[in-house]
Formats: sequence, structure tokens, C-alpha cells
Amino acid sequence: IYEMTDRPEKLYMAIPLEYNLGHDGLGLIERVRKKLIRFRPENMNFADPVNSREYIYRIGKQMLEEDAKLHGIDLTPFETMAYSDLLAKYTTGLGILEDVLSDPKITDVYVNAPADINPIHVVVDGDECITNIFLSQDDLDSMVSRFRAISGRPFGEATPVLEMELPEFGVRVSVIGDPLSANGLAYAFRKHARTPWTLPKLINTGSISPLTAGLLSFLMDGEASILVAGEVGAGKTSLLSAMMMEIPQKYRILTIEDTRELPIEDLQQLGWKIQGMNSRSSILNTSIEVKPDVALRAALRLGNSSLVIGEVRGPEVKVLYEAMQVGTAGNSVLGTIHGASTRSVYERIVHTLDVPPASFKSTDAVVVCTNTRVGGSMSKKRRVTQISEVSTGWDEDATPEEIFTEIMQYNSTEDSLIPTDILDRGQSELIGKIARKWG
Repeated sequence: IYEMTDRPEKLYMAIPLEYNLGHDGLGLIERVRKKLIRFRPENMNFADPVNSREYIYRIGKQMLEEDAKLHGIDLTPFETMAYSDLLAKYTTGLGILEDVLSDPKITDVYVNAPADINPIHVVVDGDECITNIFLSQDDLDSMVSRFRAISGRPFGEATPVLEMELPEFGVRVSVIGDPLSANGLAYAFRKHARTPWTLPKLINTGSISPLTAGLLSFLMDGEASILVAGEVGAGKTSLLSAMMMEIPQKYRILTIEDTRELPIEDLQQLGWKIQGMNSRSSILNTSIEVKPDVALRAALRLGNSSLVIGEVRGPEVKVLYEAMQVGTAGNSVLGTIHGASTRSVYERIVHTLDVPPASFKSTDAVVVCTNTRVGGSMSKKRRVTQISEVSTGWDEDATPEEIFTEIMQYNSTEDSLIPTDILDRGQSELIGKIARKWG
């Protein structure tokens, strides 16, 4: 990663193995690649990326050895394996994008249209960088064809948006095309954490303080209903995942998401009783997928459980608050919502989504995440900047200042959340409520 004198962002320089191959090696790989493109195996499901890659790797290895023998090229075992992997990477894989996505420090990859004149952009530890990588139009076309086959979803002029998961890379992909994207195909790759986020992991990244982690763990143990608010990329889902791991394992968890981001399989392997549910995408809105409010009603009929909603955004919110009010939503309710402050969360839920103010009292607390430029630097850091409890003694005409009571607030000087007097003096209504419930 290089600093640049003429631009504010940095340059991410990638030099993959294939860039250093000699003439013989490149010629060998290109000859075999052309054979592989014409090769059409029977009974092979290329919509399954893992199986197809393994198959291409084995066939490619066999073809490499035959071609090398034909042209008098001596291949070492390491070269045979490396070349076979390159063939799989550039036929059933994502090509050079795989090298970028395999970097654990990269969280986002953007391909802006037209791709042949715009380098790929990456986000490394919160810093956006340009790269030395350009994709051709052929790369983009073949990639979207593969994504369409894997997802089984339509993509074209009638449906110019494609959203899907690539589990083998731990990536969420969004593609836009003509007529939505004026200059051709554009891609965004959002990486999930390789291992689930936990509160200690968030402490280590500086997102929360140990005291904040302790408070959030206590609230989860106390079956509180919490909304995690923030802007795009502020770390809402990461915090939600970490808070899920503080729900006692004896409770069953139901999750509802339109785009899978929560680490359901990881939690199941670690011993949590968790059931994932998929709802209709907010963008694609296809008839073959279940509406969010229908998914929520189904979840409420699946028995007493902690309910986790990937994103609170539409008419299903009314159903949720009805369930919270009458106690049918289970042990606790967690969800993320777009909003930069407690005020914007309240205004969105009550005024935009038409939830009655009295129903909003079912929310116990709102946690706000922010992308903060610590000390005014150019790099942004994900921080939890506010934890506010929802007071009980207010009427419908109350202002957000009367509705919310801050129990922890961000101190920019210390770059940390610190407790307010309410918490220090033991005057938190929410903690009092949990204490009474525990006797």
C-alpha cells in the first residue's frame, strides 16, 4: 500500500503469481484454458461453485500434464498444482478478484463502470484505496453470467439489479446493469467476517470499551429489546452478531433477513439453537420470495424465541411492535435500523413507518454506531457512539429528548464510550427493570 503525492487516497498494489510467470508457463496455461472453455462435461452442475472448481482443477491438472509432455516442458509438482489452481481461478472462479478478496484486511471491493477505464477500489481497514487492477468487459460479462446461474435469479434490462451471496468467499455481491447503470456493469463486493464478531473482538478493534461490552452482555442476559442504529457501513450487523452471542444458549433464536449476513452456521456449531429465515429482498421484490411481514408472523408462531431482524425497514415493523407490546415476540428482540441518532430512529419508526408512539415504548434501548474520523484524520473508524434507554413516563407529544435517556456517550478526546451520571448513580430505568425481573 503506497501513499500518493497527487491524490488523497492510497494505492493498493497487487502483484499475483501469474504476473511473474515466464513465456512457457503463460503459453501452457493459455492453451489449456482454451481447451477447458470448449470442454463440456456431462452430469456436471456448474451452478455449484465448489464442485465445479474441484472438477476443473482435476481436469486442468490432467490437461496440463498432457500439454507439457507434448511441448517438452518439465513441470515440477508445485508448478502443476499452482497452474491447475490458476486455471480454476480464471474459469470457474473470480479471476484476479480472488486475490483481492482473500486479503483479510479488505472489507469492500468496488468495480465502477466503465470498468476498463476505472481501476478497482478497495476498502482496507476503513481506508478507501485505488488499485492497479482493471477488469475487461469480458471479465464482467462472464462473472455476471456465472452469478445469474449460481443464484437462479433474473438479471437483464427488466431486472437490472442482482443481489446474492458467495458463501465460499464469505462475500455479498450486488450487481447493477443497463439501464440502471449508464456505462455498463458495476459491482460491489461486501465481505463478511471470517470468524463471527464477538464483544471481545470489538473491544480489540476499539469499537467498544470493556465497560460497554459488559453493559451490552448484561442487557442481552436480561432479555432486553434493542435497536442497533447507524449509517451504511457503520458496523451495525457486526455489533448485532456479537450481541447475539451474548443471548444465553438455553434460549432459541429466530433470525429474519433479506440478505444473509448473520453467522447462523457458526452459532449453530458453537451450540446455539438458532433458526434462520429468509424474506423478500427490499430491492428485487420478486413474487417467489416471502414478504417480510409474512416471515415475521411465521416466526411469531414458531414458539417462544429471541427474535433477530436483519434490518427493520418496512410495514413489518407494525407487526413487530404489536408482538412486542403484547409479549408474543419472545424473550428479546434485536434488529438494525438505518439512522444516525436516536432522534432519527424515533422519527423513522413513528412518523415514517406509522408505529404508534405508545408501541415504541416496547423498545428498551437504542445503540448508535458511527463511522468516526478519530482526531479529524482521513481514516474512518467504526465506533459505538451512544447507548440510550427508552424512558417510560412520556406521552405522545413528548420530544426525543424526553423519550431517550443517555446511559453511555462517546468522548472524542478519550476515543471511548463513557458512562453518564444516570448509570453511575444507579438511576437507569432499564437496569432497574432487569433487576426487578431477576428479584
